[in-house]
Amino acid sequence: MGTVATLSAEGEEAQAAVTESIHRLQELEAMVSFEEPDSDLNRLVEAAGKDFVPLHPEIYALLAVSQEYSRQSDGAWDVTAAPLVELWGIGTAKARVPAPQEIEQAKALVGWPKLLLRSDDNSAMLTEPGMKLDLGGIMKGLAIDEARKIYERHGITRGLINLGTSSLYAVGSRADGSPWRIGLRRPEGDDPKDYWGVVNLREAALSTSGDYERFFTADGERYHHIIDPRAGYPAKTNLTAVTIVVQSGETAGMRSDLLSTLVFVMGAEAGEKFLRQLPYSVQGVLLLENGRQVVIGDLPLEMKSRP
Repeated sequence: MGTVATLSAEGEEAQAAVTESIHRLQELEAMVSFEEPDSDLNRLVEAAGKDFVPLHPEIYALLAVSQEYSRQSDGAWDVTAAPLVELWGIGTAKARVPAPQEIEQAKALVGWPKLLLRSDDNSAMLTEPGMKLDLGGIMKGLAIDEARKIYERHGITRGLINLGTSSLYAVGSRADGSPWRIGLRRPEGDDPKDYWGVVNLREAALSTSGDYERFFTADGERYHHIIDPRAGYPAKTNLTAVTIVVQSGETAGMRSDLLSTLVFVMGAEAGEKFLRQLPYSVQGVLLLENGRQVVIGDLPLEMKSRP
């Protein structure tokens, strides 16, 4: 999944919970890795435009959640954006600014309505040859949800499931009863431990998306890695970072993960409106380019000044 997983747990079965969770993360990665010839994503690519492909139940459930938010956001969130992501190559040695005609050609292979789901046999189909899925904005969330299930089976009531700091779940509280303290990185700083704020977290999923980790500069313009699938370009937004917290629920990890990206693409005003109309409670903070913060819900946020 392109990240480092750090799992901690306390309890009699802590070691078993962590070991089983790591094994489960490896299983999930194999299901969607393009390095695995028989992975779900490779089989979808091979059958694109031809037929439905049976998927692992976990991956089908992920796509069902994904499509729900694609509908609600009018495509601001879209896992079919892989052709655009690969074309720009941001975060790789092949990063470049594509020609407009290249972008239009890639956009022709993008669009969430072109991903069909069939619930009676957990199968999916990409309707056009050349289509491909990018699960980068939701897969870590699924991994967190699956690890949480393992923690619950082993009776773990205190721990941290951390996938690269951008997506995590705080299980219970710390040993002294205080909440887990999650630092929010200052986007303009080079030090990943330079925090502008700290979220106090108990029994909740947290995910952050920002424009400061993967980007490149060409002809004086900066291009970040969060692509707007509707435009075909890196999202032009007034945000530098979005942090979303979802309390509990079986899909809390997935929802926090995708919502942070979705809101970043939408921008502050539309993103805030979207979050506030959701049928469940969401907390979060939107960090604007001008340094202003928009806090959603009663997020337990502590502001930090520079040392």
